[in-house]
This record gives sequence, C-alpha cells and structure tokens, in this order.
Amino acid sequence: MMSCDFEIQGKLPPEAFELFAAAQALAMGLRGYISQVAEDTWKGVLQGEGKVIEAFKKFIMAAAEYVEAIREFVIKNLKDIEAYTYKTFEVQKK
Repeated sequence: MMSCDFEIQGKLPPEAFELFAAAQALAMGLRGYISQVAEDTWKGVLQGEGKVIEAFKKFIMAAAEYVEAIREFVIKNLKDIEAYTYKTFEVQKK
C-alpha cells in the first residue's frame, strides 16, 4: 500500500469536480480526501495500491483533455504504508 499527497490546479467548477474526483477515487478503491485550498487549486491525500494511484492520476488527466481545465496534477511524498489512515475517500471543506 502507498500513500501520497497530491495537488491539482485548474479552472474547474468546485462542487462538480470534487464530487467527480471523490466518486472516481471510491470506485477505484482509494482512500483519503480532496479539499479546495484556493480558487483554482485542490490538495489532498491518496492511499491505495501504487498502480491504482497512478491510474487515478491518468483518469483525471484524461478527463481534463476533454474539458481543457486541469493545468497540473502533481503527486508528492509517495511512500509505503503499513495500514490505511483513512476509512474512505471524502471531500473536506475548508
């Protein structure tokens, strides 16, 4: 199992994007959260298998090609973990 921080930047409708990202993460079996930290920036944590984290990034970026709204998706601090620290994937409000 892996854990990482992530950051997404882009001009997106906040509520719709958060629900979309959370639904995809849950469908892929990922845990963690996403939170909007600025008008065009979201940060969060992903926990799950490394290949699933990478698949989530690819999926979000593929969707971005259609809406041309996501400028960047950065994964940071990728590390092995012994156990999950999140029960599910959720949208956290500021």
